[in-house]
Amino acid sequence: MSKKKNIFSEEIELSEIVLKKTNQAFEMIQQEEIDYMKKTNTKGKKLFKTQVAVIAGVCILAVSSISAVAAMRHYWGRGMNGNIQASEEQQQVLTDEKVAKVYSEDPENLSLAVTDSGITIEPDTVIVDDRFVYMSFCISGYSVEDRTEPGFEMVNVYQGDNSEDDSAWVNMSGTMYNGIIPDENGVPVYEDGTSIENYEDGGIICHYMDSNGNMEYIIQASVVDENDTFLGKTMHIDFKNLGTFSRAEFTSAVEGNWNFKINLSDVSSSKNIQVGQKVEGTDFTIENISISPISMKVNYSISAASAGNEDNLGIPEVKGVILKDGTRIPYLIDGGSLGYTDSSKCNAYQIAGYDRVIDVDEVAALIVLTSYENEKVEIPVSK
Repeated sequence: MSKKKNIFSEEIELSEIVLKKTNQAFEMIQQEEIDYMKKTNTKGKKLFKTQVAVIAGVCILAVSSISAVAAMRHYWGRGMNGNIQASEEQQQVLTDEKVAKVYSEDPENLSLAVTDSGITIEPDTVIVDDRFVYMSFCISGYSVEDRTEPGFEMVNVYQGDNSEDDSAWVNMSGTMYNGIIPDENGVPVYEDGTSIENYEDGGIICHYMDSNGNMEYIIQASVVDENDTFLGKTMHIDFKNLGTFSRAEFTSAVEGNWNFKINLSDVSSSKNIQVGQKVEGTDFTIENISISPISMKVNYSISAASAGNEDNLGIPEVKGVILKDGTRIPYLIDGGSLGYTDSSKCNAYQIAGYDRVIDVDEVAALIVLTSYENEKVEIPVSK
């Protein structure tokens, strides 16, 4: 990934310096106590002793402050972790590298909260790379009964400042986070890892509200044009009317408009890898990939005319990855698009988002679903 920052070594080095100064200050205090007992004129010594104590106090404060910074962990929030799962270390690294931003950590971002009809909505976490953006919004002041699905009547997402511009719109999906995540095999489980089938009634009980009674709306958006990028762009998110859904029919409970303007990071986390591997059983060759911790783009060349049609483009699809330690993540891909770069169908692409964060440097191979035999093959991407 680009612009990596090793913050830990710098903090440890600084802490050692401050700790050394603190120890020196305490040694000075102890020595001054001895000298103080030997002197009869103590006025100056008391002053010096106080100064040393102040120095020690400053050093202790510095150590405490640095320790607090070192111990700080960026938390992406319940909804974002449901949208794209990440370990504590991954959350820390991507936030420090400006790929992710936790708005609730920055007091200056409190002004972005919007309140209408007694309901407050504010951005919580935003993660972006060249092709994909993941966003979560915290909703407070609204609650629903069990087995009731909350939602908005309309959610519009577009980039730039002109919603009428054809290039402004994005591929987008969004929903209220319901407390259900996929496990490593793609099977839905509750966020605590409990199997849904373990519940006595056998039904799915969605947990929309957290312990504070708040809900989160999660959005995944990707570029429409395969050559476009989200980096450094401005994203508009407009919510209209809050209520519930039943059999895809919306019932309004609160009328309101909550509109946001989010400036996306311009830091790229993508790595370009030359592959040059033919997908067995197809006429497609994976020429190269652009892969980040949250999405990838796969570029194909085609040796013969594709047998695809309107319902099936005939393009192989990457479904997962294999890591260098042998770990298989067969159901990594969550959303995206396929297409040909021109009418001649000599080149094609896949843009795909993930359901969890991965370490790009640890990817050894791609798990690819061939569109002809419906079989999966493995394509190595590292030597």
